[in-house]
Amino acid sequence: MKTSVPLDSQFQTIIEEKSANFTNCEFVFNAIDNFLHNNKRGYFIIVGSPGSGKSTILAKYAKDNPDVIYYNAQVAGKNSTEEFLKYICTQLTAKIENGEWTEREIAENATEGSWFLSLLLQKISDDRKPRQPLIIAIDALDAINPSDRPPGTNLFYLPRYLPDRTYFILTRRPFKKEQSGLLIETPSQILDLSEYDVKNWDDDRSFSEHWQKMKGEGLSDVELSVLRVLVSAEKEGVSLREITQITNEDVFDIQEVLDNWFEFLQEIKGDKETRYCLYHSRFGEWVRGRVGEGGSG
Repeated sequence: MKTSVPLDSQFQTIIEEKSANFTNCEFVFNAIDNFLHNNKRGYFIIVGSPGSGKSTILAKYAKDNPDVIYYNAQVAGKNSTEEFLKYICTQLTAKIENGEWTEREIAENATEGSWFLSLLLQKISDDRKPRQPLIIAIDALDAINPSDRPPGTNLFYLPRYLPDRTYFILTRRPFKKEQSGLLIETPSQILDLSEYDVKNWDDDRSFSEHWQKMKGEGLSDVELSVLRVLVSAEKEGVSLREITQITNEDVFDIQEVLDNWFEFLQEIKGDKETRYCLYHSRFGEWVRGRVGEGGSG
């Protein structure tokens, strides 16, 4: 088998920098190893709130497993389907014996739907020795432009089916099932970092990015009212009913706000109702300092 072409220099920098800050999350790597051992193919998806260490974990995994093909959708210009397909297909063609394609041929074929990606994955699968996996790791699936694909297709044209010995490891923020952007009919497993006591990696720069995404071009009156309740809530969270009583806003408008901010919230399921709080207390404190009585920060 051929060896892969060099990683994108920006990706390599991310891997080196983030893996250097890694702290013990061996339970994730053990879970990945178990998934690979127990399934002939599949998707392993790491889900976590902003700052939960998803990118650091995946960078460390790529650092320790240099045969892994790594892609980071958070890098500027890398969240488009076209860029992803050209890069991944270039990496894959380098692994196929007697499969010579020019850069132009790869670019032309790779971006014409998903057929070329699926073809390359199948060719590599056919050539691979038993127990020799092909692993593609994609960081920040939530950063992908959701409109950059035809209706009914997966994000980045990720295959619905996979050949033997082919695996994708994905990271993404929390998502609602109906908004996953993926239809997968192959073995899959989700590891939710919120179920584990892991370090929160966020800093002021990250908080600022999250805040900008939450408020967009400016908070509406309803959003501002809901946010003031969330930043003042106790750690056990606050229910939709309580938010409605405190704000006197329409319950459906409040629910829409909560749905739009889903990736930045924790949902605490109770016997009778769900309670909400911001994903991390430090982020709540940070936002509280920017939401005064008279403005949106």
